[in-house]
Amino acid sequence: MAPRGALSLLAAVLVIAVCPAAFAADAGEYTFTVLKDGRPVGRHRFAFECQGDRIEIEEATTIEVRLAMIPIYAFEHRAHQIWENGRAVLIDATTNDNGEKLDIAVRPNGEGYIRTVNGRVDTFDESTAVLAFWNQDTLRHHAFFSVVEDKVLDATFRFVGQEEIVLPGGRLDADHYRMAGDEERDLWFDRAGRVVKVAFRRHGSQLEYVRDQIRTGECEAACTTTC
Repeated sequence: MAPRGALSLLAAVLVIAVCPAAFAADAGEYTFTVLKDGRPVGRHRFAFECQGDRIEIEEATTIEVRLAMIPIYAFEHRAHQIWENGRAVLIDATTNDNGEKLDIAVRPNGEGYIRTVNGRVDTFDESTAVLAFWNQDTLRHHAFFSVVEDKVLDATFRFVGQEEIVLPGGRLDADHYRMAGDEERDLWFDRAGRVVKVAFRRHGSQLEYVRDQIRTGECEAACTTTC
């Protein structure tokens, strides 16, 4: 049976928030395939709409693991996000992790954030960021809070090297980074600084998110400043 949290941690990686500079188009969407030991078990869909320095995001993740055609694990996540000038001004998210349900809301609080988890209120200062691997600028942070799980994480990152990643649409050059600390993950970013792949092991299984598109929508510009 898939252990609780093994796949939800994977979903937490791909809560994607985007700075408007990284998405030149007014609107678009792209998807990731979720793999467990190389076998597809779910999908993550990300849709965005931009207006100047404001971006509105709708995302959905669905994961189902079966054993002999019998469902043994299910995960669903839905989120509505609004970001302005690279900061979250509204996040409303719901997660059902195999029956364990979370309602999470995030609002700005001065230079930090207030996160509400099933009615409990947490306050974070500017040193703690939303866990949102949307480009390589994220790697400069060391403390995060999740909007998928009831978690706060400390982490550091190191550059591993440049690699070629095989996607459904072809091959893509990517920068490989390794995250260490409260969670260990490998992350790949394309030359525009957008996440291409995330991988890690949990309870003996290899878990991966792999982007389905070579190019994310119609967008070309990269976010090269702090967002």
